Amino acid sequence: MRPRQRFFVLLCVCAAMAALQPRTGVTAEPKETPKTGKAAGILFDKTGDYVTVKADGEDEPVKYTISKDNKKVTEALKSIFNASRVTLTYKQNGDTRELTGIARQVRQKDGTVTGEVVKVHNNFWVEVKPKGGVADAYAPGGNFKDKEFMAKLLGLKPGDIVTIKYTTDGERHRILNLQINKTK
Repeated sequence: MRPRQRFFVLLCVCAAMAALQPRTGVTAEPKETPKTGKAAGILFDKTGDYVTVKADGEDEPVKYTISKDNKKVTEALKSIFNASRVTLTYKQNGDTRELTGIARQVRQKDGTVTGEVVKVHNNFWVEVKPKGGVADAYAPGGNFKDKEFMAKLLGLKPGDIVTIKYTTDGERHRILNLQINKTK
């Protein structure tokens, strides 16, 4: 038998023996749920017991409980309104996310955004996701009394492409001008 053939036979025998050996190696343990976390997204709702936030990258809003002892969070929530972008920190407590910190996130005070309508919420504000960016919320200002404007806003459907000129007041982004570029 040639040296090359001997090597190949030896390699095959070793592979066969290894396959017959019982596997007693280390197995992967399931990953633990993180004890703490951070997120950014749109505040949907707040009550005395919890806030509901649709975090960037999540499909549905999630409830974060509020500890009555956390004065920092309860104080911060006094100046944060629904349809505002927020950054938050939380700790995992079983299946529950407990809010440990929250702050309003204003990335640009005034501007124009063009993007896709994600959804019109509570017959009052619209969630828009610009191409290559994260979703943000826009609500009417003084123009909420303008029936024509409100009909246009409430007539938006997911997938419509809009351009919104806005300003930010003490509560949230306010729509100054709404242009529908393409309907779904």
